[in-house]
Amino acid sequence: MRVARYVLKHVGICIATALLFFQSWGILVLLIPITVVRMYRERNAIRDRRRRQLEEHFRDGLQCLLASLEAGYSIENSVQHAADDLRMMFDEKEPIVEEFRRMSRKLKSGGNVEEVLEEFGERSGVEDIRTFSGIFTIAKRTGGDVTRVIRSVTDTLYQKQEVLREIQTVLLAKQLEVGIMKVMPYLMLAYFLAFSPGFLAPLYAGIAGHAIMFVLYLVYRLFCMIAERIACIEV
Repeated sequence: MRVARYVLKHVGICIATALLFFQSWGILVLLIPITVVRMYRERNAIRDRRRRQLEEHFRDGLQCLLASLEAGYSIENSVQHAADDLRMMFDEKEPIVEEFRRMSRKLKSGGNVEEVLEEFGERSGVEDIRTFSGIFTIAKRTGGDVTRVIRSVTDTLYQKQEVLREIQTVLLAKQLEVGIMKVMPYLMLAYFLAFSPGFLAPLYAGIAGHAIMFVLYLVYRLFCMIAERIACIEV
């Protein structure tokens, strides 16, 4: 269902572009490669958002894990309790819930906790999770205080995420501006076509008119890409 909405969204944008910029169905053939590139970029953006969301919720997972450990449970049972707690805190489809449930299933099947955490870190692609799995493995194998390690990592993540949240608040305003900028050309063309169609008539007539509109559309897409890159600074 999510994939269908994703595809329909981009098909709708492609059709709107053909009608508003060119008033031609034939131009759809030329717009398909541009649409495919846009879909690829958005898919990567969605994957990055999912990764950042997992990174943010990982601290909550560690807090649930820490609470169970301090209550006297083993690390294996603490993962199961943490998974149950996270299910009450977040939606079932949240990445952090899925990951903790997966770890819990592997531990129930006799998996080694160090290996399960290491797989989680590699699968997530999140540097903080990979680092934690390495620190946890060293502490576990050397007989260190695992509870203290988790508490220290949780405190560090909290401080880091507070700083990131302040930065994201500033970037959010810029991203909103970019979103408005991307929609404005479509709204302006729709306005002129609805209330003053003769004003843009020369740009929809003949090869020269379509060529000018196509160049303008490419320039518009270029500026959109630049604006997105500026507003999506990696922090």
